[in-house]
Amino acid sequence: MSSKLSLLWLQAFVAVAKSGSLQHAAQRSGLSASTLSSHLQKLEHHLGSPLVDHSKRPLALTAKGHRFLGHAEAVLERLLAAESDMLADGPQAIRRLRLGLIDDFDTDVAPALTLQLARRLPNCAFEHFSRPSHEILQLLIDRRVDAGVATVPVEGLAGLVQRPLLRDPYVVVVPTGADCPDFSKPPKDLPFLRYSPEQHIGRQIEAQLNRLRITLPQRMSAESNQALMTLVAGGQGWTITTATCFNRARNLWPELTLHSFPRAQFAREIALMTVPGGADSLADMLETMLRSLIQARTVEPVLAEVPFLRDQFTMIQSDAPQA
Repeated sequence: MSSKLSLLWLQAFVAVAKSGSLQHAAQRSGLSASTLSSHLQKLEHHLGSPLVDHSKRPLALTAKGHRFLGHAEAVLERLLAAESDMLADGPQAIRRLRLGLIDDFDTDVAPALTLQLARRLPNCAFEHFSRPSHEILQLLIDRRVDAGVATVPVEGLAGLVQRPLLRDPYVVVVPTGADCPDFSKPPKDLPFLRYSPEQHIGRQIEAQLNRLRITLPQRMSAESNQALMTLVAGGQGWTITTATCFNRARNLWPELTLHSFPRAQFAREIALMTVPGGADSLADMLETMLRSLIQARTVEPVLAEVPFLRDQFTMIQSDAPQA
């Protein structure tokens, strides 16, 4: 066994173990596959034992690899906790911040938030990631961001600290002036346009339709909110979306009409999430900024356009963080 164990080797091993692939681990870590492979080989040489069975696809851990993974994760968690403890004096002590923000806030909340953070944290190296919710959650799980704002998934959260922010109701959007479709007899000349099932929003909509035993014909699905809103505005169909997503299409509002969901109302929850052991002062600062910006730049403009959502589209009362 050589004399020095590198932190980079541990991070590479955990990334590969979690993803089961050098390529996937490289995409998530920002390192090349060859660099990760080199770190992994050096760690195995240092320990004198193979940790990964490279002959299997996806890559599988050996018995010793499984044992060592727990130790490696514990070391990385302790380092994160130590860093957080050093930041306990307040946000002004923060030297690095990696923040993931759901792309539904790209046009209104994100620009103002990044400007506020730049002014508040002049000595901080700041990285901002804009992604769909499922990718933000993966960045958090992989410890590639310190905090993230995303939709709470249908399947729930594990291993993340949650601070609920916004109740975002699902609504029906149709071409301007059109009535809300009859779900039991959907119009053939105005098809239903879906969000991709790869996204949390798409899965939540389909889950609710299944609960209500509503079957809508498949016409088209898309990951892009703006693409769906443009299709609806162009008279090509109708969709189920959320009030926040409707806000993103503000330039199309003259060509769109919004209706409340006609059956059992449902909503998604958007939350600020951090990894366990993170600095409370950082999360407190982010939550305060986000609440103010979401209320002013997302909730209030939508309610001015569609005031009948006032009891549905609301900020969630601040409470103790949920593990």
